[in-house]
Amino acid sequence: MLARTLFEAEANAESSRKRQRPAPTSDDSEGEIAARPNANQAKRARVDTARHATPVDDDDDVDGDDERGHAGSPDSPPKTQYELMRDNNFEHLQHQDADDQRATQRLRFKPNQLGDNAVADNGILESITCINFMCHTRLHCELGPLLNFIVGENGSGKSAILTAITLCLGGKASSTNRGGSLKSFVKEGTEKAVLIVKIKNQGQDAYRHEVYGDSIIVERHFSKSGSSSFKVKTATGQIVSTKKQEVEEIVEYYALQVDNPLNVLSQDNARQFLNSSTKQQKYKFFIEGVQLQQLDNDYRLITESLELMESKIPDQEERVKAAAEELKRAKSFKDAMDGNRKLRAKQHQLRSQMCWLQVVQEEAKLTKLDEKIAQLADQMAEADRQRNEKGVDLERVEIQIRAFQQKLEEAIQRKTEFEEQVDERRKKAQAIKDELAQIQADERAAHQNLRRAATTKIDFEEKVAAEEKRLEEATGEALLSKTRELEKAEEYVTEVEAKISKAKETEKDLLNKREEAQKARDAKAAECSRKRDEITVAEQELRTSEKDQGSIYAAYEPKLPELLKMIEKETRFQNKPVGPLGAHIQLLKPEWSLILEKTIGNALNAFIVQSMAEQKLLQGLMNKLNIRQCPVFIGNRHPLNTDGKEPDPSFDTILRVLKIDNMMVRDQLIINHMIEQVILIPQRTKAEDIMFSGARPRNVKACLSFHDKKRDEGLRLVVNNSGGMSTSPVPPLRNQRPRMKADVGSRLAYQKETLRQLELEYSVLDREHRQLQQEVQKFTSDLTKLQRDKKTFDSELRHARVQVEQVQYQLDEYEGGDSRLTGLKAELDVAKEKEEACGLQYGNLRIRKDEKNQASTKAQAELTEIRKELEKYEREVNKLQEKKARLEDVRKINLTEVNEAHASFEIFKGEKEEAEKDREKGVEEVATFTKQIIEALGSEERAHVNPTDKYEELEKQYQSIQNQLEKERRKRGMTDEEVYANLTRAKETYDDAKKSLEGIKTVNSRLRRTLTIRLEKWRKFQRYISSQSRANFIYLLSERGFRGKLLLDHERKALDLVVEPDKTEKRAAGRNTKTLSGGEKSFSSICLLLSIWEAMGSPLRCLDEFDVFMDNVNRAISTNMLITAARRSVNRQYIFITPNAIEGRNTLDKDVKIIRLTDPRQRTLADH
Repeated sequence: MLARTLFEAEANAESSRKRQRPAPTSDDSEGEIAARPNANQAKRARVDTARHATPVDDDDDVDGDDERGHAGSPDSPPKTQYELMRDNNFEHLQHQDADDQRATQRLRFKPNQLGDNAVADNGILESITCINFMCHTRLHCELGPLLNFIVGENGSGKSAILTAITLCLGGKASSTNRGGSLKSFVKEGTEKAVLIVKIKNQGQDAYRHEVYGDSIIVERHFSKSGSSSFKVKTATGQIVSTKKQEVEEIVEYYALQVDNPLNVLSQDNARQFLNSSTKQQKYKFFIEGVQLQQLDNDYRLITESLELMESKIPDQEERVKAAAEELKRAKSFKDAMDGNRKLRAKQHQLRSQMCWLQVVQEEAKLTKLDEKIAQLADQMAEADRQRNEKGVDLERVEIQIRAFQQKLEEAIQRKTEFEEQVDERRKKAQAIKDELAQIQADERAAHQNLRRAATTKIDFEEKVAAEEKRLEEATGEALLSKTRELEKAEEYVTEVEAKISKAKETEKDLLNKREEAQKARDAKAAECSRKRDEITVAEQELRTSEKDQGSIYAAYEPKLPELLKMIEKETRFQNKPVGPLGAHIQLLKPEWSLILEKTIGNALNAFIVQSMAEQKLLQGLMNKLNIRQCPVFIGNRHPLNTDGKEPDPSFDTILRVLKIDNMMVRDQLIINHMIEQVILIPQRTKAEDIMFSGARPRNVKACLSFHDKKRDEGLRLVVNNSGGMSTSPVPPLRNQRPRMKADVGSRLAYQKETLRQLELEYSVLDREHRQLQQEVQKFTSDLTKLQRDKKTFDSELRHARVQVEQVQYQLDEYEGGDSRLTGLKAELDVAKEKEEACGLQYGNLRIRKDEKNQASTKAQAELTEIRKELEKYEREVNKLQEKKARLEDVRKINLTEVNEAHASFEIFKGEKEEAEKDREKGVEEVATFTKQIIEALGSEERAHVNPTDKYEELEKQYQSIQNQLEKERRKRGMTDEEVYANLTRAKETYDDAKKSLEGIKTVNSRLRRTLTIRLEKWRKFQRYISSQSRANFIYLLSERGFRGKLLLDHERKALDLVVEPDKTEKRAAGRNTKTLSGGEKSFSSICLLLSIWEAMGSPLRCLDEFDVFMDNVNRAISTNMLITAARRSVNRQYIFITPNAIEGRNTLDKDVKIIRLTDPRQRTLADH
């Protein structure tokens, strides 16, 4: 009961703290007090949303000056203790003139020009929608962010807008003065109604903006049956909550105060407040509007809780006294029981021994289990040692198998290459042999043709000689002279034809030379282009090196850094993987970078683990990231000993030009690439002398050197065990960035030097290219000259042939000339030409046969040589396959031994786990027994137990003592436990009662002190609000030239107005509002409303039919004054409802929105 009372008091106090407006303290400056009501706070004050509307007395005959019911009236009830404490004789209100003066000074700092209002980021209404509400099927109203005038005839839905705002935001139906329950608002003929209010929710202090967005949509659904529900939605229409509590939280957060009678001033309340309310009613409107009444109610509730708690103190004191008597009686029983202490101690000892005897027996079992576990652990260790040793042997054999497999693949590749060469040489030799057979057949045919042609020529020569002799004898010297002239002419023709033939041969030779020169020029041009490409690549590599100086993983796969992070976070690795290997290697001589990158290859991307389980785990991480170019090796943490296995120190090896920061990385490269036995010699000739001349250097497997012409390409020189020598190219990886670390300055210097050398080589190639171009041009010039000479020879040949024809014609004119000699000579010439052609053909075929014979002999020799090399590699492949097969057999044996050792280990492990489970079970039983014993005995001290004692004997002694104590108990009427329990219970009851009494007194003292502080702040707040309202009222009256005063009497709970509208009237006192005209009276009431509004903190102001009793002049003045006051407020939204039209300049201003509603009956007719 006490706890619930305290909780209720604290809850009421907390509720009061949330709902009250911040009151000025004694330390606050006047400027800070003035700034608080209108400050745009980062988080708004939360206010209560469950207000009751102020009841309005409609009796118009009540005298406004009636003083009945005030505090000083003899008929009024006496003040309560709370009211006396709250009012404090109204001493805080005794300096009214000074307070009004300070409030007036604060008003001077406010802006006096129009248009200073600003649109609020949140807390204002954007739209209201009513469905089947009152007499409206659907009513929708879009509101402006600042000033809104809702204009329309009666029944158009003006007042329904304010009623919808109140009900939708959680207000009660009774507070609207339109109905007693929600079901009365459902439109006739329908069963359900819906109200929707859209609230702006932007800016830094928006309400849960990450959930709702820029707007909050509140829906309230209710029906004729009386059911009601809420839906709170986001700006996109998604439902967030269906609880009223969420609506109340939103309303409290934005301080909307929809139940405040002055915040949402309904039609009836507006009429009552503005026209016919009494002083007491105006005062009620005032204190409820500025939240003074709500704070007073909260503090009154705290006072009632405080008085209720204080009234319980005497009863609690009586309970403390009764508990003390009961404690005294329980102690007397306990003292009587302590008389048998020795007997009880003996009983307790026996009981402890009985209990601990079970623990000793179980511990003996645990000792045996510990011995068994230790024995199994030793057996496991031995099995694990054997497994590791066999695993090392197996791993060594697997490494050897991989090495032999690599050698076998290389040998098979070389064998395949030689097989292809043998096939190519065999085909070449056969082709030469076939050509040689064809040439021999052609030669025999040509020889026969030559012999026949020679015989034919001799026959014709004899016939010509005989014919010439006959003609000489017949015709004489003249014919013989012409014949000799003809022969000379023919000889000249033959001479010119020989020149033409020589010119043709020379032309053919020049063409061949020019073609060769062109090919050499084009080849040199291609070489220049390649060198230019090399320069471009070198420049790119230089830029990349300069750019990637700070990134050690730029040369690897893009997701490698992410893999390294996953490895770092992974806890299943007993030993973190090492990698990538290139990141642990520093190259001391950058000139070997490209060759070593190619030689070591993909191993630079690899990682090293120490078990197969870790290999599978790492491979799984790589698969998740789709990393495919990073092998995973299983390494051994025991370093390899290379003493006595390295070459002479005068040689550089791959190992010696690398600085490796991890021994497993070094060992892995030694195993896979023999980096300790591969020497580095820059000059090819020197490398060949060392490797191929004489004995191979000790502990050298291979040698790497630079290519003579291709700068970035290397050569690998190898001498196998059988003495075979081979040189293979090592092409660079052009698109691969350097993965091995190097001294940045050295690498850049080497790359710059490489670039310079490439540029020099390009310069030499370019010069040679130009020289070849000049040779091509020279050959072209010679060909042009020769073609001119050929034309001259052709002309001479034509003249010579004409001369032959003329002489022949003259010979034909000799009378009686015989044409038989001419025919014979012609046939002789044909025979000579045929003999010459056959001889030439025969000679050419003899030359070709000799050449083909030599080529065939050479091809056969090459084929024989290459077959010898092939046989050598076949023997090497067979030898490697045999060695690999033997290693495979050894691997199977080692694998069987590893499996057997692993099986033994698992068996011992299973037995050990079973024993450990039994031990854990035994330990748990011992712990359980021990815990139960400690709980039963109430002590952790362990009794001494003789292992030879028996449980039955101890139990017999214990029972004997128990019988003696039982006799004593029957005499006492209570057991020992009951005595102790009774004493404990009595002591707890006494302590609880005493603590509860002290707690009540402490809480009462704190609560009363808190109440005193809060009432002090309440009085300061009352004083500040009163002076602010009076000053605002005077200021607003002056807008029209009126004089007046706001008479605010908190002691009598009355609020009255004194107004002097006549500026010429010199009286100090004003007139009572009853003597004012209707318009003056309404104007004064509007000034009163605005002065109270100025003291309120809600962002929403609603006023219904404020000008219903005003004439046009006062309506215009009041409207302008409302608009002016609204524009001077900051972040406030105003909703004014009037049945009259709004005219004048206000309709043209952008901050004023006029909403015109039509009668729903007219809308229905328009729809039809």
